[in-house]
Amino acid sequence: MAHHYLAQVPMNLLRIYCRLPDESLRCEWVCVDEDRAPITGGGQLEGQLADLLQCARHGRAGRVQLIIPAAQVLLTRARLPPAAKRRASAILAFAVEEETLREPDANQVSWIGFTGDDDVLAVVDRKQLQYWLDALDAAGMRVGWMYCETLLLPWIAGEWSLAWDGREGFVRTGEFEGAATDCGSQASPPLSLQLMLEEAEKRGARPVSIALY
Repeated sequence: MAHHYLAQVPMNLLRIYCRLPDESLRCEWVCVDEDRAPITGGGQLEGQLADLLQCARHGRAGRVQLIIPAAQVLLTRARLPPAAKRRASAILAFAVEEETLREPDANQVSWIGFTGDDDVLAVVDRKQLQYWLDALDAAGMRVGWMYCETLLLPWIAGEWSLAWDGREGFVRTGEFEGAATDCGSQASPPLSLQLMLEEAEKRGARPVSIALY
């Protein structure tokens, strides 16, 4: 799973935000290039299929990116032997078996980078992901890149980034780290965010500030 911020958007790009657990294939999408205004849409994939294919036929969707919701991706640390970092997901899945409490073959696991001496892995439900990939492939759209929504937030050292809709959201805590939050309100921030701050303070890594989006 790629980890780029998407600061530079490739030409002829179709970016699809999937609702991973939803088998009705509801999504939001944007089709962009350097020469024309972006085309946006949303709803069920079947209902939007004509619009998506129209983008592709006009050469506007040469690259397809799939954005996976923050709540559906576990970003976790592990210590891996050097030879294991680029190995298949089936092998990496054993490194997160205890944390996920699932059978290894239920997870799609990708190595995405380093944090200090630790490796960072991205874990997604294999069956749910494959359901989307198969549906897009059947529609003639082969996904070239997959991105975790969490890691699309801006990030600088010493600062966390929090996407918040007034009730819930997700936070990026490092170059390759972050998580979805639980619910909160204007009067009370999410408990999970408070716990993250407490854990970071124990490690001497408490952020100086949190940027709100």
